[in-house]
Amino acid sequence: MLLNEFKVGIAKKNLIVFLIFFFIVEFALIFMILFSDYVLLGTVLAIYLLVLCLIAVFSVLLFSVKVKQSNIKVRTRLGRQYEFNCSDIDEVICSRRYGVRFGPEFYITIMTKSHKLTLEATMTGFQKMANYILNKYETGEIKDIAVSENCKTMLFKYKNGDIFKK
Repeated sequence: MLLNEFKVGIAKKNLIVFLIFFFIVEFALIFMILFSDYVLLGTVLAIYLLVLCLIAVFSVLLFSVKVKQSNIKVRTRLGRQYEFNCSDIDEVICSRRYGVRFGPEFYITIMTKSHKLTLEATMTGFQKMANYILNKYETGEIKDIAVSENCKTMLFKYKNGDIFKK
């Protein structure tokens, strides 16, 4: 199965929980401003929290990777856009970490001459991207030297679902 058109993005399901938590804390700070002697502290904290929340929300909403045929278009968390062809990929790095806090994590880093793109397994469309890289490598569109033997093995294991089995 050849996947030629798909999107990769940051999962937005946790964004709703974050926004609910934000509104609860912001409401408490507004309550603090209105009904306590700490007006200045409450105002500074409310503004600071609002700015942090906006940065977090926009970084999640802005980031996307769109793949169409051999073209990969990226919009970063800051909103900058660039695109490259899969034949421009100089190196693909696969890494696996066993975090105590979040459990096992899998990353793919795609490097070209001028850009570096890191994708996490928690992103939507990540599995399609892993399969896409493997397909493009097997068809020769991605250079042989760009994907190490270890990375190729990890991509195969991820495709089969046993990346974290020892």
